[in-house]
Amino acid sequence: MRSHTNPSLSRGLGGLPTCAVLAILAVLAACASTPPPPTAQLTAARTAIGDAEKADAGRYAAPELTEARNKLTDANAAVGQEHMETGGRLAEQSRVEADLAMSKTAEAKAASVNDEMLRSNAAIVEEMQRKAGAQP
Repeated sequence: MRSHTNPSLSRGLGGLPTCAVLAILAVLAACASTPPPPTAQLTAARTAIGDAEKADAGRYAAPELTEARNKLTDANAAVGQEHMETGGRLAEQSRVEADLAMSKTAEAKAASVNDEMLRSNAAIVEEMQRKAGAQP
């Protein structure tokens, strides 16, 4: 007895076997679903960390700067393992931590300048009062 098979089921596009067509489609789908590397986020994180280091954040905001560096290391590792979305998210978190370190550094420096100005003003007032008391 002769088996009746549908030729369209055993052959795919252009005469290729159906399993070959499915394999090609699976490969194309896998390639299409991999997002590109988060280059912009990684660059922004590196730049923000560099700026924070130049501003002396290691002195004024060491925990935040360390966290930014750790997040960037983790982001690079994720990208190396082709986990692009995770790498992008970690790079963005790194940039935010570096920005926080920069802000805390600026605040600490401004507070230091303010304290110095208050001491200088107090010294001037004291000197003026001393001179006023010495006048005949």
